[in-house]
Amino acid sequence: MKPYHPLECNNLSDIQSQVMDWINTNHPSLLESDSLWNKLNTADLVRSTPALIEWCRSHDLKLREVALTVMHTPLGAELHIDELPVTAKVNIPIHNTTDSHNRWYEIPEEMLAETKPLINEFGKKYYWFKDVDYSRLKMIGELELLGPVVFNSQLAHNIVIGEQCKLPRVVLTCMFFNEPLQYLRP
Repeated sequence: MKPYHPLECNNLSDIQSQVMDWINTNHPSLLESDSLWNKLNTADLVRSTPALIEWCRSHDLKLREVALTVMHTPLGAELHIDELPVTAKVNIPIHNTTDSHNRWYEIPEEMLAETKPLINEFGKKYYWFKDVDYSRLKMIGELELLGPVVFNSQLAHNIVIGEQCKLPRVVLTCMFFNEPLQYLRP
């Protein structure tokens, strides 16, 4: 499967402003969260973001769960593989994503075998590759997140923050009842 696939979005600025309004009005502490991954009350967000629902409908996607990734430091996010069962997630840039790059890598079998999975705060297993030697890895995709993207969360990926990226960087991650795997097939 491919690492990512861009999706068309004619109302991105409306989605961005509605999500930021929801954050600033109801959950301003999210912009200062120490956690990269912040699960949200999906129903509460949906009520405040009609543009997001309109966009999901235009792609025949039925929203199940949303989360925010918030980055405050230029360190980015280390190489990892997300928790199962979801493979195809959609990332939507909300705030300050210019000059930040998502990258996907092939992990050699022996490296995966010697990496023990961790358990996150939600009791789910995931892989985190600390202090990885990137010269041992093959990059298979790179993207500056400027529009919605279906991405393969079961391929090792990281986030690199460029010198021109303003912080905090805020991205809305959406998971669906009808997982959009078709976009990741070659």
